[in-house]
Amino acid sequence: MGLNSIDLLQRSSYSFDLPEALIAAHPLSERTDARLLVVHKKLQTIEHRHIRDLPNILPTRSVLVANNSKVFRARLKGTRVGSNGKVEFFSLKKVDACTWEGLMKSSAKIAPGFQFQVGADANPIFAEVLARDETTAGTIITARFSRDPVDEGVGQVPLPPYIVAKRIGETETSSESEIKNYNTVFAKHEGSVAAPTAGRHFTEKLILELKSKGIDWEEITLHVGLGTFKPVTSDDLRQHQMHEEWSDISEVVAKRITHAKSEGRPIISIGTTSTRTLEGRAFRGGQGNVLLPPGSEAIDLFIHPASSHEWKLVDGILTNFHLPESTLFMMIATFLDDLDFLKSVYKTAIEEKYRFYSYGDAMLILP
Repeated sequence: MGLNSIDLLQRSSYSFDLPEALIAAHPLSERTDARLLVVHKKLQTIEHRHIRDLPNILPTRSVLVANNSKVFRARLKGTRVGSNGKVEFFSLKKVDACTWEGLMKSSAKIAPGFQFQVGADANPIFAEVLARDETTAGTIITARFSRDPVDEGVGQVPLPPYIVAKRIGETETSSESEIKNYNTVFAKHEGSVAAPTAGRHFTEKLILELKSKGIDWEEITLHVGLGTFKPVTSDDLRQHQMHEEWSDISEVVAKRITHAKSEGRPIISIGTTSTRTLEGRAFRGGQGNVLLPPGSEAIDLFIHPASSHEWKLVDGILTNFHLPESTLFMMIATFLDDLDFLKSVYKTAIEEKYRFYSYGDAMLILP
């Protein structure tokens, strides 16, 4: 099945069985030891390599584009004021100096006026709920804190639920080592609630080796939020609304990427977040040339096989293995232009026991 079936509008078409044992709960001690399943798009062939082999795999004069957003300690745990009821606030967007929008859990009803505290009992940070809004992304809570909990670093690393679930009963990893392992080595701009995971495989040494081979390295920013990881709940993909995420591309980087594209150099995006940023921002000029405007812009692009997306900049993608029925899996199916082929690739990855999700192995799709 290619991408011409009406079934491509149905969420269930993107389902597959994944053994829970293949979900990676911990990162590898050496990032470049991650396995790499190389997919040759036109030939529909695959080969098994490692991330450390990238300098000898990537096409000559490739341009790698990475997301340099940095994960912050977004998960705040505390208690309701006046009781011992547990509260969790997941910070998403800073509104002003001490006000945040986010997701919230509590055993009690959450409404404006709800008060809670986070941080150490000896020096707690108090908060009050200002608003509760029902949006396409879910219930968004706005809360004002007595001091900024993120600036004070009282939050926990926002590890995905599937990692937390697999670690039950284990000795807790220190917050400092976890945030370092979870972030990329080139993370610069704080603002993500989840790591741009494909970028985690790179080390400073590997980046230097790639540059020595004539492969350019460019960085853009997309602060990963609900847009990337919000599950598709509607059966019909046309009813799914992506949540906006903030992106930024410098003028210098925008010019270099578009110039490289005009020269016919392969543009390889590192991760689905880089891919969505490039494809969401790029457009074709009057002469058919691709333009990439610099500056900041919100991105809510949902690329799926029934979206008729025209690929403008991205020629190849390095990405981790994704959840069934996720927007990320759908994006990769669109790029390969063949859902059956992608499912066969994933079937091979499962049979060969590749590690899945944030701390897992990777797949490189080449033209």
